[in-house]
Amino acid sequence: MNLLGIDIGGTKTAVSLGDEAGNILYSKRMPTLHDVEAYREALIGLCRDVVKEAGLTLKDVGAAGISAPGPLSVPLGLLLAPVNNPTFVDMPIVQIVRDGLGLPVYFNNDANAAVLAEWYFGAYRGTPNLIYLTFSTGMGGGVIVNGRLLQGNADAAGEFGHMVVDYNGPLEKGKKPGTWESYVGGRAVAERIKARIRVEGIRTAIVDKAGGNIDDISMRAVTEAYRAGDAFAREVWDELLERLAQGLGIVIMAFNPDVILLGTMAIRERDIVMPELEKRLPAYGWDNSLAGCRIDTSSLGDRIGEMAGLAVAVCGVRGV
Repeated sequence: MNLLGIDIGGTKTAVSLGDEAGNILYSKRMPTLHDVEAYREALIGLCRDVVKEAGLTLKDVGAAGISAPGPLSVPLGLLLAPVNNPTFVDMPIVQIVRDGLGLPVYFNNDANAAVLAEWYFGAYRGTPNLIYLTFSTGMGGGVIVNGRLLQGNADAAGEFGHMVVDYNGPLEKGKKPGTWESYVGGRAVAERIKARIRVEGIRTAIVDKAGGNIDDISMRAVTEAYRAGDAFAREVWDELLERLAQGLGIVIMAFNPDVILLGTMAIRERDIVMPELEKRLPAYGWDNSLAGCRIDTSSLGDRIGEMAGLAVAVCGVRGV
């Protein structure tokens, strides 16, 4: 069966046409416009273009799946208040796509869509108890328990980034103090580094790696400075790894999963993430629980976005 996958992000939206095995026939992307009506027209047009350019018609497509940032309501088909899409409040995205294409439409948040993509199409496909953690700008999660997606009563299962790991920790706008994401999310860590450099007058190669501009500091600049032996970068990266291990320990003890897969930062910096996790994790969980859980990086890598919406469609069609 041919399926459409739609992946809505803060800056871009990708549409893919593929099959139930995860084979992508054609894909295309566009900017995520913040005017709702303009976005509706552009999205439906893009979906139609992808089908046409693949040499098919909408009659050849069985369903569409949407992966989108939360918070959202799966039963109502609404984007409630996405942080990076402030004009999409209570946006009826499922109805928009269903009316525009005349197809059955399925919908879920981006982290759930990512774990579904790994479960259907990745190296650990079919693993009974599987967790995917985004480990990118923020820290989101998707959870498969006994072969079924864990949704939660408010479609908020797997929001691990918002666990409070230190009540006296950093406070970010709109969040509880000391969340896991505030310690390991790329955006929060980079913002805290910028503030410290300015307030404390810290001299660090991180600024050099960011092209000399403090405002341009990213986690890539941090890891490049870390690899160059910069003392402040090592302090920052050491704290991030320790907190990453702490949060993973909580997740492992709560869910006792077979596999945990880590996204962006772990993929990009595998050699300075995975060995350190192996060293640090024993401080945060039982030996038997840790021994029974394999921790790896996403096997889908950069392809996970274009496959996420497709996986939501597969899940919906199969009723899993």
